[in-house]
Amino acid sequence: MAGRGSDSQKQLLSLIRNFAAEKSQGERRVVTLRKQIAKLTSELSMEYEELEKAKRCKEMVEQDLKGFEVQLMLSEASNQTLEARVSLIQDQISAVGSDLETLKFEEAALREQFFHNMLHMNGKIRKFQESIIICDIDAVDCTASRVHLVRNYK
Repeated sequence: MAGRGSDSQKQLLSLIRNFAAEKSQGERRVVTLRKQIAKLTSELSMEYEELEKAKRCKEMVEQDLKGFEVQLMLSEASNQTLEARVSLIQDQISAVGSDLETLKFEEAALREQFFHNMLHMNGKIRKFQESIIICDIDAVDCTASRVHLVRNYK
């Protein structure tokens, strides 16, 4: 039995060594796992910070986008206003052009009437001048006749 007791002791010692080795390996695993946990926690923190930066960047881009959309709407409204003004100005130019054509026709008609009136007036002036000349000749004849009559009468 003495051999048996020593086998039991050897087995017990072997179990204790195995247990100690496993405990040591377990502790090393725990240390390794804690280091991995610390490393992963650090990486998680860095990734979280990156995520927060990305969220802030996204918010800024969205705000910029909204600003650009507002500017686009204002530009479109301004463009429509300018197009309406251009259309109104074109209508006014067309109306002024039409008025100008009417005035040109009226001016041509008035010029034609003026020339007609001038020719008519020239004719009247010639007739008046001719009547003055005839009157003067008649007056001279009349005066000569009177002088002749007056001389004869005396």
